[in-house]
Amino acid sequence: MSRSSGPVSQAWHFTREFLRDPQTIGAVLPSSPFLARRMAAMVPDGPGLVIELGPGMGPVTKALLARGIDASDLVLVEQAPTMVHHLRHHFPQLEVIEGDAARLQEMIAHRGKVRAIVSSLPLRTIPQEIVARIFQQLPAVSQQGTVFIQFTYHFRSSCQGLPTEFRRGRPAMVLRNLPPARIDQFIFHGKGLV
Repeated sequence: MSRSSGPVSQAWHFTREFLRDPQTIGAVLPSSPFLARRMAAMVPDGPGLVIELGPGMGPVTKALLARGIDASDLVLVEQAPTMVHHLRHHFPQLEVIEGDAARLQEMIAHRGKVRAIVSSLPLRTIPQEIVARIFQQLPAVSQQGTVFIQFTYHFRSSCQGLPTEFRRGRPAMVLRNLPPARIDQFIFHGKGLV
């Protein structure tokens, strides 16, 4: 691995993006491999797309691929142009969409069934009206059993306002992360995609 793509360099680029736009990035450092692996482990087996929202520098992306998610099933949605460039360079086999998660339905329309939406979006720092628009997109891209996975650095879930068709699964705590993180899992029980 070249020096420019090592963990220290990636952490520096991530921190620089945070300093540029803390509301959008939401964390000073990227997710630890422990958090990334735990999130990836919550994705159910079987067919269907896995949509990653806010992949940043790609630690969860890497864990999803290592867990066995096929590259053709993984779609990344990232808003920050420098992160998009990084992701396209380091994961050329993946589809990376530069866009806003509040327009998710439009971006992934007609791509087939979605089995999981894995989110690293900083929901506590994004304005609540935007979070509400993001949450409104989720049922339209989901089917029975679609899992929504979201982490937070807070001890309480950051998913207040999630549509009622999503029922809470068992949360997980990851202490080997700076800071420690909580992962929430919600399973879709609604009409969604037909």
